[in-house]
Amino acid sequence: MELDHRDSIIFIEVMQPVRVVLIVVFGYLMGSILFADIIARLRGVNIWKVGSGNPGAANVFREVGKLEGIIVWVLDAAKAAIPMLIADRVLRLPYFWVGMTGIAAFVGHCWPIWYKLKGGKGAATASGVFLYLLPRVFPFGVAAFFILQRVGPRSGKKMLITFVVMMAIIFGLYYREWRWLLPFILIFMVIGFVANIDVLREVRL
Repeated sequence: MELDHRDSIIFIEVMQPVRVVLIVVFGYLMGSILFADIIARLRGVNIWKVGSGNPGAANVFREVGKLEGIIVWVLDAAKAAIPMLIADRVLRLPYFWVGMTGIAAFVGHCWPIWYKLKGGKGAATASGVFLYLLPRVFPFGVAAFFILQRVGPRSGKKMLITFVVMMAIIFGLYYREWRWLLPFILIFMVIGFVANIDVLREVRL
């Protein structure tokens, strides 16, 4: 998404709250569709019972097939990007609320209403959020993801360094948008931490 002259503020006009609620709810419901489970079942695999047991693109890639894993990744990213596109291009909401729509999809993936609030970790869905909202950062995020996958045992120091570098890149490229970007990032961080708390517990210093 290329930022234009639209005012980058958090607050919305008097007539917008209903549209905000509707698009955020739509984002959550879209996020609650677990394509990993759907695609895996089409291939006769119960993704909950193989590999890591995580209903995500990476587990499908490893346990079902590379093509299926890529398809799931694209669909998981799209289920965040599509509601954001509507919030941005159709409803013309401030960028903070476009981002919150993406976060709603991320929440839906991690705690899906269709699966009794038991979902995945949200990596692919998060990629859709950042690809749409901060496209210039996306290549760096992909590189950081694969670097962290190759560090062996989860290293707290390397994760912290990667995080600091990514934050510097984000605010370096989008420093003019800090008024809405800072609260968006903070909210995303908190939700991402809660969604991946079991993974973070395994991190060694």
